[in-house]
Order: sequence, then C-alpha cells, then structure tokens
Amino acid sequence: MPGAPLTVAEQQGLRDAAGKGPAAGKGPAAGKGPAAGKGPAGAAVSAGATRTFARRAEEVPVARRFIRDILADHPASLDAELLACELVTNAVQHATDAARVTVAVSHCGPVVHVDVIDDGRTGLPHWREADAHDEDGRGFQLVNEIAERWGFLREPTGTCVWFELTL
Repeated sequence: MPGAPLTVAEQQGLRDAAGKGPAAGKGPAAGKGPAAGKGPAGAAVSAGATRTFARRAEEVPVARRFIRDILADHPASLDAELLACELVTNAVQHATDAARVTVAVSHCGPVVHVDVIDDGRTGLPHWREADAHDEDGRGFQLVNEIAERWGFLREPTGTCVWFELTL
C-alpha cells in the first residue's frame, strides 16, 4: 500500500537471536498483525525462522536467499526479498558499531512480517529524500511504497526495523 505509515516506538524486548518476539501489547503494532506465535484471530503462524548474519556486505545476498527459502511459494516473497535486502544493506552500511544483523521472518496466510535487527548502539534509522541522480538513499522510500505497515524500535541493545506485507 503506497504511503504506509512510519511508526516509531520504544519497546522492551526486541527480537533476539533466539527468535523471541516483542513483548505482547506494546509497541506500534499492539493488537494488530501477527503476534509471537499467533496470527490474525489467534490462528497459529504458518512459518517462521530467524537467522543471524555478520554485518558484512557479502552477507546481504545470503540474507536475501534466507528470505527466499523461508517464503518459497508465498505471493509476497519477491517483495519481502527486496525490502529485507534494503534493510539489511542499511544495517551493514549505517550501523557501524554493530557486529551482527538478525533477520526474523514469519507469515500467516497473506501476511508476512519481517524484522531486521542490528546490535548497534548508536544512530537511528532516518528518512532521506533522494534526488533522481543519487545512487543511494531510496531504501525507506521503497519500504514505504511497498509495505502495508513498517516502523522501527530502538533500544540500548540495538535497532529493529520491521515491515509487513499483505497480499
């Protein structure tokens, strides 16, 4: 959905490498979308996986393949690959004090939820207006145009940028 809202919230319990979800009832998506282990109307989440990568440029295509493998035949798989790749690239380029980037993906029916989490402790994700001739600066613009909802959570232990797709 074009023009999806950006939401920002402080929240305890970012997803960690073990795949534990954010605390229930908190944050920008409270009461909406798939909660940890539950989807719309309390249905069980169909599939989900978490994988941690080193914060290196050569890990970006590996993260992309991870999303592709998890979502295999899901109708939102190509969009999820593109957006996750943008967010992992952002973490690699801008979370300069981070050592790791974790990608967590889950889906329940038509809804796909992806978290990209870095363990950096400085800086915040921010919107840039890219000119037609700029070679970068369009990652969040793509996320905003393609995702149904997206946002980020910032804590002292890292940053989680997330998005949801609904097809």
